[in-house]
Amino acid sequence: LYFLLKCNYGDNVHIQENKNYYVGNSSSELQLTVYRLWKKINTLSLSNVPAKWISIPLNLDKYLFINCKSSHCDMSTQLTGNTCYFQTYLFALLCKVGRPIITPNGRSIDLRNPDLLEKVTIRIARFLFTFFFDSQNQILRPLTNSNFVLDFFRYRSSPYFTAFAQYLKVKKVPVPDYDRQYEGVTKYYVFTKSLHGYDKFTLEGATSSTPNTKSLQYIHDSDGASQKLGRGNYYKYRAVSLMFG
Repeated sequence: LYFLLKCNYGDNVHIQENKNYYVGNSSSELQLTVYRLWKKINTLSLSNVPAKWISIPLNLDKYLFINCKSSHCDMSTQLTGNTCYFQTYLFALLCKVGRPIITPNGRSIDLRNPDLLEKVTIRIARFLFTFFFDSQNQILRPLTNSNFVLDFFRYRSSPYFTAFAQYLKVKKVPVPDYDRQYEGVTKYYVFTKSLHGYDKFTLEGATSSTPNTKSLQYIHDSDGASQKLGRGNYYKYRAVSLMFG
């Protein structure tokens, strides 16, 4: 919960507008914990989080992608330095589909739906391999940016491409030929010519911009500015002048 709130995963508007849901008479201990963490999240560091840290294993005897390939009892870890959103997605997948529950002795975690989780992760892997061009289901998603054409073949050095391909092989599921994605989309480009249409526009007049006033705080002087601007959340603090930028 600390890391999810600290990294701003999700929308905190619900907490702001529904305080009674989290701290009301019928609120659970989990709801109270979420609210307390949220109230202190900008000043709370990992070292003073009021929690006891223990490691408990997953009761899994097979590889389901959300867990470690070499140690099925451990949760998977992200493979690159910029994929924390995807790793959070895998954790959400574990919770939503696998429906974990702590065993009565509190020493491990059972999954209510391990077989369903296996089916879902296989479908996700195949979906990613056929996202842009799925000839079997006659689906084409060509409206992407130029990075598709320029960087497509860098997938060969992607740790996640290798991980998903190996996962399908472990499950004895055919791995789609990913190069066909490039062929299918570029063939569409050749015949389509124009991908986007735009109305006429001019570079005149002012453009209004409204900051997120619910969370944005302006820094007017140097008192505590380095701490807030250098270590705080970009969407929480903003310098008024370039002198504090």
